[in-house]
Amino acid sequence: MSDFGVILINKPVGITSFDVVKRIRKITKIKKIGHTGTLDPFASGLLPICIGKATRLAEKLSGKNKEYLVTMKLGIRTDTGDITGKIVEEQELPEIKLETIKKIIPDILNISKQIPHKFSAVKVNGKRAYELARANREFKLETRPIKIHSFEIVDFSLPEITYRTEVSKGTYIRSLSETIAEKLGIIATSITLCRTKIGELKNQDAVELEKLTEENWKISLRSLPEILTDFQKYYLNSEEIVDFKNGRQFKVDFEDTDEIMILDMNEKCVGFAGIEQSIIKPRIVLI
Repeated sequence: MSDFGVILINKPVGITSFDVVKRIRKITKIKKIGHTGTLDPFASGLLPICIGKATRLAEKLSGKNKEYLVTMKLGIRTDTGDITGKIVEEQELPEIKLETIKKIIPDILNISKQIPHKFSAVKVNGKRAYELARANREFKLETRPIKIHSFEIVDFSLPEITYRTEVSKGTYIRSLSETIAEKLGIIATSITLCRTKIGELKNQDAVELEKLTEENWKISLRSLPEILTDFQKYYLNSEEIVDFKNGRQFKVDFEDTDEIMILDMNEKCVGFAGIEQSIIKPRIVLI
């Protein structure tokens, strides 16, 4: 088995995404490892870990839509936007009915821009926003475009509301919970957050971090064709593989496309290429 690919981890609450990377480096004895899409320590759920040469493809995963299961608590606001922060405001809750929440779902789906939370990992002049916030430094975060693809209420047990949402890359759920509360004329903070999907990858197919060992980790290592299922594929014979490996362009019988996954006859991903005027042009070579 190749030593590059992706391990889907179900990140537990209480550790950072980088803690997961350090743990897997220790288990695999492989230094070149990275995650795709940070999960805060208080959050849990799907965290794809790229191993070896697969780290070059992390952005192909991090750019996909993500689904979250979130519980927000009404009537409190914290400085971090989640339950780990300091409570900075509390209020008596007015009467809120489930129908009231359902009426604002169209407004939630129409949210098209967002300012990241000041305790986010967004970089400001080379520094993480949360580092500046903890140091009580003044700074401004720019508005960014986002898309809320779906939203549903899963549980309504005041003062808590649990919702499931699918969002675009760059959407901050802590800020989304606060925005939902604002639309209700109240305040709230996120108290649990679980990432359940990235693209077509599901957290139910992920492995628990504590179950990963030096002896069994390769069983959980998934090939790139298994992970990046939405890419068109093109197979090369052994002679073409040599040309591809050396970055040479050559003619193929395939329609033009901006990006395609290149495989050998053993179903192993050897890289990515573009095809222009029936000429294959290597972009990323993994062999």
